[in-house]
Amino acid sequence: MRALTVIAAILAATLYTGTMAVAGTLAVEGAGGLSINITCDVPPSDSACPELAGSVCVAPVSDDLCDKPLVLFVDGRVAGLTSSSRGLFDLNTASLAEGEHTLRIDAVEGEQLLASTGSVPFTVLSTGQAAQRQAAATSDLGGGAPPFIKLYKPRIFREIVYFNNREGDLEKHAFIRGGRVYITLTDLMRHIGGSIIWGPDDEDMMVYRNGVEVQVFPNSSTVIVNGVSMSLGQSTLRKQNRTYVPVRPFSELFGIETVWDFQDDRAYVTYQE
Repeated sequence: MRALTVIAAILAATLYTGTMAVAGTLAVEGAGGLSINITCDVPPSDSACPELAGSVCVAPVSDDLCDKPLVLFVDGRVAGLTSSSRGLFDLNTASLAEGEHTLRIDAVEGEQLLASTGSVPFTVLSTGQAAQRQAAATSDLGGGAPPFIKLYKPRIFREIVYFNNREGDLEKHAFIRGGRVYITLTDLMRHIGGSIIWGPDDEDMMVYRNGVEVQVFPNSSTVIVNGVSMSLGQSTLRKQNRTYVPVRPFSELFGIETVWDFQDDRAYVTYQE
Protein backbone atom coordinates (compact mmCIF):
# COMPACT_ATOMS: atom_id res chain seq x y z
CA MET A 1 0.00 0.00 0.00
CA ARG A 2 1.59 3.22 -1.08
CA ALA A 3 1.32 6.26 1.14
CA LEU A 4 0.03 9.41 -0.50
CA THR A 5 1.04 12.86 0.59
CA VAL A 6 -1.52 15.45 -0.44
CA ILE A 7 -2.36 19.09 0.20
CA ALA A 8 -5.55 20.86 1.17
CA ALA A 9 -7.44 23.59 -0.65
CA ILE A 10 -10.23 25.85 0.51
CA LEU A 11 -13.51 24.86 -1.12
CA ALA A 12 -15.75 27.31 -2.88
CA ALA A 13 -17.66 29.53 -0.45
CA THR A 14 -21.43 29.11 -0.10
CA LEU A 15 -24.17 31.50 1.08
CA TYR A 16 -25.81 30.77 4.42
CA THR A 17 -28.56 33.01 5.88
CA GLY A 18 -27.09 36.04 4.19
CA THR A 19 -23.54 35.43 5.49
CA MET A 20 -20.73 33.91 3.50
CA ALA A 21 -19.77 30.62 5.17
CA VAL A 22 -16.28 29.38 4.45
CA ALA A 23 -15.68 25.64 4.47
CA GLY A 24 -12.35 23.92 4.07
CA THR A 25 -10.77 20.59 3.24
CA LEU A 26 -7.66 19.60 5.14
CA ALA A 27 -5.46 16.72 4.02
CA VAL A 28 -3.75 14.76 6.77
CA GLU A 29 -0.75 12.51 6.20
CA GLY A 30 -1.46 9.74 8.69
CA ALA A 31 1.35 8.28 10.79
CA GLY A 32 0.23 4.81 9.72
CA GLY A 33 0.95 5.54 6.05
CA LEU A 34 -2.59 6.30 4.84
CA SER A 35 -3.62 9.89 4.09
CA ILE A 36 -7.12 11.30 4.48
CA ASN A 37 -9.16 14.35 3.52
CA ILE A 38 -11.15 16.07 6.27
CA THR A 39 -13.83 18.48 5.03
CA CYS A 40 -15.24 20.74 7.73
CA ASP A 41 -17.71 23.62 8.15
CA VAL A 42 -14.91 25.85 9.39
CA PRO A 43 -11.70 26.72 7.48
CA PRO A 44 -8.38 25.16 8.52
CA SER A 45 -6.18 26.99 10.99
CA ASP A 46 -2.50 27.05 11.85
CA SER A 47 -3.00 24.94 15.00
CA ALA A 48 -0.87 21.89 15.74
CA CYS A 49 -3.73 19.52 14.86
CA PRO A 50 -7.03 19.79 12.92
CA GLU A 51 -9.70 21.91 14.63
CA LEU A 52 -13.20 20.79 13.67
CA ALA A 53 -16.80 21.84 14.27
CA GLY A 54 -20.22 20.95 12.89
CA SER A 55 -20.60 18.33 10.19
CA VAL A 56 -17.35 16.73 9.03
CA CYS A 57 -16.67 14.46 6.06
CA VAL A 58 -13.68 12.10 6.31
CA ALA A 59 -12.33 10.07 3.37
CA PRO A 60 -9.07 8.24 2.63
CA VAL A 61 -7.01 9.41 -0.33
CA SER A 62 -6.05 6.24 -2.16
CA ASP A 63 -7.44 4.67 -5.33
CA ASP A 64 -6.18 1.30 -4.08
CA LEU A 65 -8.91 1.25 -1.43
CA CYS A 66 -11.95 1.84 -3.64
CA ASP A 67 -13.43 -1.62 -3.13
CA LYS A 68 -12.03 -2.44 0.31
CA PRO A 69 -14.05 -2.42 3.55
CA LEU A 70 -13.12 0.56 5.71
CA VAL A 71 -13.64 1.15 9.41
CA LEU A 72 -13.76 4.58 11.06
CA PHE A 73 -12.70 4.80 14.72
CA VAL A 74 -13.30 7.84 16.92
CA ASP A 75 -11.56 7.81 20.30
CA GLY A 76 -10.75 4.14 19.73
CA ARG A 77 -14.38 3.10 19.15
CA VAL A 78 -16.00 2.06 15.87
CA ALA A 79 -17.93 5.02 14.47
CA GLY A 80 -18.61 3.87 10.92
CA LEU A 81 -18.28 1.00 8.44
CA THR A 82 -18.24 1.22 4.66
CA SER A 83 -17.14 -0.65 1.56
CA SER A 84 -18.16 2.07 -0.88
CA SER A 85 -15.80 3.80 -3.29
CA ARG A 86 -13.31 6.07 -1.48
CA GLY A 87 -15.09 5.40 1.81
CA LEU A 88 -16.85 8.65 2.67
CA PHE A 89 -17.65 8.98 6.37
CA ASP A 90 -19.93 11.65 7.85
CA LEU A 91 -19.11 12.70 11.40
CA ASN A 92 -21.17 15.14 13.47
CA THR A 93 -18.86 16.70 16.03
CA ALA A 94 -21.89 17.95 17.98
CA SER A 95 -22.02 14.46 19.49
CA LEU A 96 -18.50 14.88 20.86
CA ALA A 97 -17.33 16.91 23.84
CA GLU A 98 -15.26 20.01 23.20
CA GLY A 99 -11.51 19.38 23.30
CA GLU A 100 -9.12 16.72 22.07
CA HIS A 101 -10.14 13.50 20.31
CA THR A 102 -8.62 11.00 17.88
CA LEU A 103 -9.81 9.35 14.69
CA ARG A 104 -8.45 6.46 12.64
CA ILE A 105 -9.43 4.71 9.42
CA ASP A 106 -8.44 1.08 8.83
CA ALA A 107 -8.67 -0.67 5.46
CA VAL A 108 -9.27 -4.39 5.90
CA GLU A 109 -9.68 -7.49 3.78
CA GLY A 110 -11.15 -10.41 5.63
CA GLU A 111 -9.22 -10.51 8.88
CA GLN A 112 -6.11 -8.77 7.49
CA LEU A 113 -5.23 -5.11 8.04
CA LEU A 114 -4.28 -3.59 4.66
CA ALA A 115 -3.61 0.02 5.63
CA SER A 116 -4.31 2.50 8.38
CA THR A 117 -4.10 6.21 9.01
CA GLY A 118 -2.86 5.53 12.51
CA SER A 119 -4.26 7.63 15.32
CA VAL A 120 -4.91 11.20 14.10
CA PRO A 121 -5.54 13.80 16.85
CA PHE A 122 -8.10 16.55 16.35
CA THR A 123 -9.83 19.20 18.46
CA VAL A 124 -13.57 19.88 18.59
CA LEU A 125 -14.27 23.62 18.77
CA SER A 126 -17.08 25.14 20.79
CA THR A 127 -19.96 26.81 18.95
CA GLY A 128 -18.55 30.21 19.88
CA GLN A 129 -15.05 29.36 18.66
CA ALA A 130 -16.43 28.04 15.36
CA ALA A 131 -18.47 31.22 14.84
CA GLN A 132 -15.42 33.40 15.52
CA ARG A 133 -13.36 31.37 13.05
CA GLN A 134 -16.04 31.78 10.39
CA ALA A 135 -16.34 35.52 11.01
CA ALA A 136 -12.59 36.04 10.83
CA ALA A 137 -12.27 33.96 7.67
CA THR A 138 -15.14 35.77 5.95
CA SER A 139 -13.58 39.16 6.76
CA ASP A 140 -10.13 38.07 5.63
CA LEU A 141 -11.39 36.62 2.39
CA GLY A 142 -13.25 39.80 1.48
CA GLY A 143 -15.83 37.92 -0.53
CA GLY A 144 -13.39 35.74 -2.44
CA ALA A 145 -11.50 32.53 -1.69
CA PRO A 146 -7.78 32.90 -2.46
CA PRO A 147 -5.60 29.82 -3.02
CA PHE A 148 -4.78 28.13 0.25
CA ILE A 149 -2.38 25.25 0.91
CA LYS A 150 -1.91 23.39 4.18
CA LEU A 151 -0.38 20.04 5.04
CA TYR A 152 -0.60 18.64 8.55
CA LYS A 153 2.14 16.14 9.44
CA PRO A 154 1.68 14.55 12.87
CA ARG A 155 4.56 13.53 15.08
CA ILE A 156 5.53 9.98 14.16
CA PHE A 157 6.75 7.62 16.84
CA ARG A 158 8.77 4.75 15.37
CA GLU A 159 7.52 1.47 16.73
CA ILE A 160 9.85 -1.41 17.49
CA VAL A 161 7.55 -4.04 15.97
CA TYR A 162 7.32 -4.56 12.21
CA PHE A 163 4.81 -6.86 10.53
CA ASN A 164 5.93 -8.27 7.16
CA ASN A 165 8.51 -5.45 7.01
CA ARG A 166 5.85 -2.78 7.65
CA GLU A 167 5.97 -0.69 10.81
CA GLY A 168 3.22 -1.73 13.19
CA ASP A 169 0.27 0.64 13.54
CA LEU A 170 -0.26 0.29 17.28
CA GLU A 171 -2.92 1.95 19.40
CA LYS A 172 -0.66 1.48 22.42
CA HIS A 173 3.12 1.71 22.04
CA ALA A 174 5.19 -1.44 22.38
CA PHE A 175 7.61 -1.80 25.27
CA ILE A 176 10.30 -4.22 26.43
CA ARG A 177 10.11 -6.05 29.74
CA GLY A 178 12.28 -8.95 30.84
CA GLY A 179 13.94 -9.06 27.43
CA ARG A 180 10.61 -9.49 25.63
CA VAL A 181 8.71 -7.08 23.39
CA TYR A 182 5.11 -6.56 24.53
CA ILE A 183 2.15 -5.18 22.58
CA THR A 184 -1.57 -5.41 23.23
CA LEU A 185 -3.31 -8.62 22.24
CA THR A 186 -5.68 -6.54 20.10
CA ASP A 187 -2.84 -4.86 18.19
CA LEU A 188 -1.13 -8.20 17.52
CA MET A 189 -4.23 -9.97 16.23
CA ARG A 190 -5.33 -6.93 14.21
CA HIS A 191 -2.09 -7.23 12.21
CA ILE A 192 -1.70 -11.00 11.82
CA GLY A 193 -5.44 -11.65 11.52
CA GLY A 194 -7.77 -13.69 13.69
CA SER A 195 -10.59 -13.30 16.15
CA ILE A 196 -10.73 -12.33 19.82
CA ILE A 197 -13.74 -13.08 22.00
CA TRP A 198 -14.04 -11.44 25.42
CA GLY A 199 -16.52 -12.01 28.18
CA PRO A 200 -18.55 -12.19 30.10
CA ASP A 201 -15.69 -11.40 32.50
CA ASP A 202 -12.46 -9.52 31.75
CA GLU A 203 -10.50 -12.70 32.43
CA ASP A 204 -12.37 -14.65 29.73
CA MET A 205 -10.37 -14.26 26.50
CA MET A 206 -10.33 -16.65 23.55
CA VAL A 207 -8.22 -16.10 20.44
CA TYR A 208 -8.75 -17.93 17.12
CA ARG A 209 -6.53 -18.03 14.04
CA ASN A 210 -6.31 -20.66 11.27
CA GLY A 211 -7.69 -23.49 13.38
CA VAL A 212 -5.67 -22.62 16.50
CA GLU A 213 -7.68 -21.81 19.63
CA VAL A 214 -5.88 -20.05 22.49
CA GLN A 215 -7.31 -19.23 25.90
CA VAL A 216 -5.47 -16.28 27.45
CA PHE A 217 -5.27 -15.37 31.13
CA PRO A 218 -4.33 -11.87 32.35
CA ASN A 219 -1.09 -11.66 34.34
CA SER A 220 -0.29 -15.31 33.70
CA SER A 221 2.32 -17.13 31.61
CA THR A 222 -0.07 -20.03 31.08
CA VAL A 223 -2.19 -20.35 27.92
CA ILE A 224 -4.39 -23.21 26.77
CA VAL A 225 -3.81 -24.07 23.10
CA ASN A 226 -6.43 -26.34 21.53
CA GLY A 227 -7.16 -27.73 24.99
CA VAL A 228 -3.51 -28.24 26.02
CA SER A 229 -1.91 -26.13 28.76
CA MET A 230 1.32 -24.39 27.69
CA SER A 231 3.68 -21.71 29.02
CA LEU A 232 4.67 -18.52 27.21
CA GLY A 233 7.80 -18.31 29.33
CA GLN A 234 6.74 -14.86 30.49
CA SER A 235 3.49 -13.55 31.88
CA THR A 236 0.89 -11.58 30.01
CA LEU A 237 0.25 -8.15 31.52
CA ARG A 238 -3.00 -6.36 32.29
CA LYS A 239 -2.70 -2.55 32.43
CA GLN A 240 -4.97 0.38 31.54
CA ASN A 241 -7.78 -2.03 30.56
CA ARG A 242 -5.54 -3.68 27.97
CA THR A 243 -3.98 -7.15 27.89
CA TYR A 244 -0.35 -7.11 26.69
CA VAL A 245 1.34 -10.26 25.39
CA PRO A 246 5.01 -11.08 24.62
CA VAL A 247 5.20 -10.92 20.83
CA ARG A 248 7.60 -13.76 20.02
CA PRO A 249 6.19 -16.62 22.17
CA PHE A 250 2.58 -15.65 21.50
CA SER A 251 3.10 -15.44 17.71
CA GLU A 252 4.82 -18.84 17.79
CA LEU A 253 1.53 -20.38 18.97
CA PHE A 254 0.28 -19.77 15.41
CA GLY A 255 3.50 -20.87 13.70
CA ILE A 256 4.57 -17.26 13.09
CA GLU A 257 8.26 -16.38 13.28
CA THR A 258 9.59 -13.31 15.08
CA VAL A 259 13.19 -12.16 14.59
CA TRP A 260 14.93 -9.46 16.64
CA ASP A 261 17.21 -7.13 14.66
CA PHE A 262 19.99 -6.13 17.07
CA GLN A 263 21.29 -3.41 14.76
CA ASP A 264 17.99 -1.56 14.39
CA ASP A 265 16.44 -2.67 17.70
CA ARG A 266 13.33 -3.94 15.99
CA ALA A 267 11.23 -7.09 16.14
CA TYR A 268 10.19 -8.40 12.72
CA VAL A 269 7.06 -10.55 12.66
CA THR A 270 6.71 -12.50 9.42
CA TYR A 271 3.49 -14.28 8.53
CA GLN A 272 1.53 -15.51 5.52
CA GLU A 273 -0.75 -12.82 4.07
